[in-house]
Amino acid sequence: MDPHAQENRSATVEEVDVDIGFQPRTEEPRLAAPLASNIFRDAREPVFRRETQGEEVRQWQEEEFQRKLRGEYEEMQRRLHEVVETSMDHPLHISSIRIPNPPRVTRPGFLNSLISPFISKPSTSPLSIPWLNPATTSGAPNPPQTLHEILLTTKAMAAHLRGFDIFHDDVDVKFQPAEGGAVGDVDLVLGVREKGRLFLKGGTEIGGGEGGANATARLRNVFGGAETVEFNATYGTKTKSAYQLALSTPLLASPLLNLSLSAFSLDRDNTAFAAHRERSEGGRAKISARAPWGTHDLIYEFINREIGNLTPKASISIRELAYPSTKASLVHTYTRDTRDDAWTGSRGSLVKVSHEFAGLPCSSPSANFFKSTAQTQLSRMIWPGSGWHYSIASLLTISVPLSPSGKTALPDRVFLGGPNSVRGWRIGGMGLRDGHDSLGGDLAFATGLSVYAPFPAKPEWPVKLHGFINTGRVTAWDCQRTFGNNVNKLFSSPNLSAGFGLLYRLDPIRIEVNLALPLVGRKGEGWARGLGVGIGLEFL
Repeated sequence: MDPHAQENRSATVEEVDVDIGFQPRTEEPRLAAPLASNIFRDAREPVFRRETQGEEVRQWQEEEFQRKLRGEYEEMQRRLHEVVETSMDHPLHISSIRIPNPPRVTRPGFLNSLISPFISKPSTSPLSIPWLNPATTSGAPNPPQTLHEILLTTKAMAAHLRGFDIFHDDVDVKFQPAEGGAVGDVDLVLGVREKGRLFLKGGTEIGGGEGGANATARLRNVFGGAETVEFNATYGTKTKSAYQLALSTPLLASPLLNLSLSAFSLDRDNTAFAAHRERSEGGRAKISARAPWGTHDLIYEFINREIGNLTPKASISIRELAYPSTKASLVHTYTRDTRDDAWTGSRGSLVKVSHEFAGLPCSSPSANFFKSTAQTQLSRMIWPGSGWHYSIASLLTISVPLSPSGKTALPDRVFLGGPNSVRGWRIGGMGLRDGHDSLGGDLAFATGLSVYAPFPAKPEWPVKLHGFINTGRVTAWDCQRTFGNNVNKLFSSPNLSAGFGLLYRLDPIRIEVNLALPLVGRKGEGWARGLGVGIGLEFL
């Protein structure tokens, strides 16, 4: 071989090695997963590091799967919503209502009367009461003709069944094609479970300046028509004993109309303000109707009262009034309560008006009168978001004696004063007195302005700051005066008190600790200047 040619070839090889930058490989080439390939890579796929590529790929795939699953779920929800929306006006007809597992205690006839108003045409009788028909609360015509109307009807039906307190709240409603029906006919399948029949409860209660213990036994659905038998027993510091046995039943298969019959016995110690104990036994019949504009109660009462157990220091006036009496009366009460909270409400009002006529057959001559009582309260927020509230409450009672003597019996008189009533006076301390005994009155009024504020730096606490101004008066009916003159005497020169303190909310009771100062009063009344504690459910 020619040596010149060999030199040239060596030079050529050397030049090629230099031009391509030849370097020896130190490791085998790694194969990239297809998911990491530029060809198959999604635009959202991140670039992974080689060191942790396997773990990152698995994590990214799991996140992609979850995103896809959520997307499919949202898409299904959207499509289902579209289907429901487009089907709301689809013509449907309720062929029947079936209960696969009928209740064991509830009578079939009563259960049928609860359900039939939702699938039958409304009555055109002039005696029918529209607001007592539960189907009218659904907002759909009766009977329903579309899917939307049927859904509204089933919602109202479930609420109607729960209103009798004999079924559990989880009323199950399903749709099934009607068996042998035409196109568009459906059956409603109801699943209901009856509540336990026996209910027992015991506890303690504090209110109205006294404490006590109570026990309640209730038997539900006694005769299969949502009837309830309830027995209550109470023992306390002032109410020495109280017993009541009551039977209540719905009328016209409606939870809005109720009849109750009760018998009761009461032994109450009134020596704190009038040196006597009062015992009463009797019966009561009440019809209650809950209408959209309020609740009406019509009550007939027959009560035997006895004033006895006088203390040695009882006044002459109390001894003269310590005679037995029988009262037979008819009472009508109207109540409308729209308050969002009974104590520190920021909106709403309470109106309660009661009229009582006593003097029906079997009444004692002394238990003959006509009494009207009006109770109101207005609650408002002082300014939005402040937590400051105020309430204005009032009470007015006018009792006109119709007895030959022109006087009412002691149990029928009105007593005012105390930490739950007009603050700054002792319990029953307002009005006429004979020594240490309060004699009450026939006419009374009380008005209170209360302001509530959050506790400083602790707005979430159940403790509130409380300031108040109270005014009121109690007087006796004067037969020598006209009605207008008696009312004018009531509102002339009223008593006045003011104070401040703390309010503690311990549901279901309210506790007040106030410093009260009587500003205007009458000589001889039972003043209570200084610190007072009020515990109860109702306050002025």
